Amino acid sequence: MKVRVVKLDKPRKVTSYTGVEHTIVDGEVEDKTGRADLTVWNDSIKQLDGVDVGSDVDLKDCFITSFKGVLQVNVGRDSEIIMKEE
Repeated sequence: MKVRVVKLDKPRKVTSYTGVEHTIVDGEVEDKTGRADLTVWNDSIKQLDGVDVGSDVDLKDCFITSFKGVLQVNVGRDSEIIMKEE
């Protein structure tokens, strides 16, 4: 996916329903078709170095979920965040 970052929050800890603790970064991305929530999980957060609001990035091997009709782009262990060259 080729998207622009429109929001990035600070990392926070969450506990899954199985009791496992994760670190996540929430945000929002957009392209010409609209906006979607973004969640970056655990070690993938390191890939956000240099990414700011307004950055254009390619998201590869992400997974999309929907909760109560709201689309969410998830960046997990097998995903990549690639900064676009200016």
